[in-house]
Amino acid sequence: MTTAELRSLDDLHQYSQELAGRRVENDPVVQRLHVAKRIAWMFLISGSFLFYHLLDKMHEALSILR
Repeated sequence: MTTAELRSLDDLHQYSQELAGRRVENDPVVQRLHVAKRIAWMFLISGSFLFYHLLDKMHEALSILR
């Protein structure tokens, strides 16, 4: 319903009741954002682990040279 279709207070009341009944979590855009956020966190965590592993191996290799 657009604002042009709101012609009376009853229409406005009905429209606000429809909006109040909606759940944001059921919106496909919000669901895609949650999935993208989850994927980004997984990449960040795995990248952090790989970076730590690389630093650990470099430290191990340099400590053998001493």
